[in-house]
Amino acid sequence: MSAPALTIAYLVAGVLFIRSLGGLSKQETARQGNLFGILGMAIGTEFAELGHKVIYGSRSPLSLKTMDLVSKTGKGASAALPADAAADADVVVLAVPGMVTEAVARDLGDLSGKIIIDATNPLKREGEVLHFEYGVATSNGQIVQALHPDAFVVKAFNTITWQSMIDPGRPAPVMPIAGNDVAAKAKVAAWADAMGIDTIDIGGIQHARVTEQIVVLMLNNRFSEEQKYAIEFRKLD
Repeated sequence: MSAPALTIAYLVAGVLFIRSLGGLSKQETARQGNLFGILGMAIGTEFAELGHKVIYGSRSPLSLKTMDLVSKTGKGASAALPADAAADADVVVLAVPGMVTEAVARDLGDLSGKIIIDATNPLKREGEVLHFEYGVATSNGQIVQALHPDAFVVKAFNTITWQSMIDPGRPAPVMPIAGNDVAAKAKVAAWADAMGIDTIDIGGIQHARVTEQIVVLMLNNRFSEEQKYAIEFRKLD
């Protein structure tokens, strides 16, 4: 018997929070906003394919960009203001630029009892050369959990690309997940598995910091002149 369909709210940045990215030029801000918009659409589209109802949270739910996102997702997707989308949802997905995650999460109202999937990374741009620093003292996962102590925060989908979400390929990519609630992590792992993505439970939400810092490390390597490398998770027998 298949699991019941859920209503899932996606807080996405391509239409939401582009102007909130500090320290970047207008062109760089637009590129990052579009990137996170693509991430939100990738997750939203895949969850819609699993039979869940998708609501995109946007400050401009009737804008052409938001309506295009809804149209491309299909499957009865819709858009609403962020707090309204979150209120109507069983699951809230944060797919926004990492440095505005706290502000976004703070304004979503009471999320008690809901699963919050935090797919963000707190990337802070430093200097003229394309280089990122880790932008928070703890982790975005811990910050969101502290803001919503009665919700179930699961750190997930922040270490893999949007391309892998749409077409994971074989062998399946392995995604670490972190959170304090075992049942919530099991649900997120089951949804990821249905998308063709394998998962490893790395423990409590305090370990979200490790996954976020790995992304900083990998991005800096990608945009440097240094020897390129890959960091991958795999299960051991």
